[in-house]
Amino acid sequence: MKDVKGMSREEKHRYIFEDKSFENRPRVKWITDCLLGDIRTFLYCIENRIKEKHAGKAFSDGFGNLSIPILISTALEFVAALYTGKTKYKDGERYKAIENVKEFIKKYFPEFYKKMPTIFWDGVRNGHVHTFYPKSFEHQGKHTYIRFGFYVEDQNYPSHIRKRDNTIWICINVFELFRVLESAIRDYLNELKCDEKLQDNFIMAWSSIEDYIESVDKNQKEDMNELEAYLGRDSSAPLILINFRKE
Repeated sequence: MKDVKGMSREEKHRYIFEDKSFENRPRVKWITDCLLGDIRTFLYCIENRIKEKHAGKAFSDGFGNLSIPILISTALEFVAALYTGKTKYKDGERYKAIENVKEFIKKYFPEFYKKMPTIFWDGVRNGHVHTFYPKSFEHQGKHTYIRFGFYVEDQNYPSHIRKRDNTIWICINVFELFRVLESAIRDYLNELKCDEKLQDNFIMAWSSIEDYIESVDKNQKEDMNELEAYLGRDSSAPLILINFRKE
């Protein structure tokens, strides 16, 4: 991990905004072009699939209600770690993703999200990642339930809350959610240009992730032996020996 105390302001700026040693592009460009760029690619494909549906063309693909919230949550967790300077690889067991995300949301997200950062994170991220469906909550004693729904049919139809019977539905347009995240990250990166404390956090967090190498544990040793045996004396070997054909 980088020692930010030994870095000049110029070195810090260069590490974040100019240095291309990480995947041949400045680190902030990796955030905007790769991390967010991948999500844009998915959304662009979803737009095309919706157009095909409206044009009456046959299709069997989904529309990203599951995958896009997971991607957005992943990007949010990563950038929130850069914002606070806290990562699993630097802080170990003390690392709490929800605390990082809560700080980032309260600083950069619109007002509605500031009011429910923990429910949003637990319901959306933990629900989708662990059970592939957003979590539902019950407000004990009030017999009120909170549920999430995601939609993509009309990217300009706003996210909203509605109450039906004893259930509060938080309905989120995934296109709008991405725009919220993109705007929040843009505001953060603008502040990063001149805030040295944010720069220190960024460098400590990023370098702790980039420089981390995990030792093979006892459960992985057999895999490692098999890998080395398969490679043998060769410098390369195919991973897949079957030729896949498109139907």
